[in-house]
Amino acid sequence: MAKQTDVERGKATIVRFAALAAFMLMTCTLASGCGKPPQLSSPGNLEAADALWTAVSAKQTNLLDSSASEIESLHSTQKMPDDVYASLSGVVATAREGDWAAARATLKTFIQGQRPAKPK
Repeated sequence: MAKQTDVERGKATIVRFAALAAFMLMTCTLASGCGKPPQLSSPGNLEAADALWTAVSAKQTNLLDSSASEIESLHSTQKMPDDVYASLSGVVATAREGDWAAARATLKTFIQGQRPAKPK
């Protein structure tokens, strides 16, 4: 197996740190009861969360990469709010670290916190 370069190790450290920070922030927020998970505000966001659930549950990195790409696209086009993006990208980072169980648990809590939109 090839040795990791300093740049690759640095990138891996950043990803691990981001995943841990996102996981800790979400866990603390949900555990303390000081807030509800951000709400999925559009069908596109719901579909992205559903695709992420499938990827994480199946432990499939190709599906995870596809979901992550869609999440990035929705966020970059301002179709996904920052708080939803932070939550879902935190799940992606945790899964990429190989902690599929923690990613699934975090996503499950996020999904269970969703409430139907109020009719207009």
